Amino acid sequence: MIAFALNGQVWWVRVVPPTFPSLLLPTGDFTLGCCDNNTHSIYIADGLDDRKFRKVLCHEITHAAMFSYDVMLTLDQEELLADIFSTYGNEIIMVTNKVFAKIKKDKYF
Repeated sequence: MIAFALNGQVWWVRVVPPTFPSLLLPTGDFTLGCCDNNTHSIYIADGLDDRKFRKVLCHEITHAAMFSYDVMLTLDQEELLADIFSTYGNEIIMVTNKVFAKIKKDKYF
């Protein structure tokens, strides 16, 4: 179990068996990850390869950030934002850092 903080709130990441009850959807299917705002826990199914685990982790941390900062979206909007960030977030941050470093070096502000 790993802890991290967002906006002063401690969250826990728990790697659990793929059939862990917290991963059970109302449809009866199991999901790969879940963010529980009541327990401030993220549950991720064990056995994912590194690439998939990282993507699911980023998706669920995005949900945790929305909960921690009281971002109120519909479920569909929340899922879309978490999917966008987990798919493209690394590239967005990397490009932002490069552009910011160049702007700062060239003293544009």
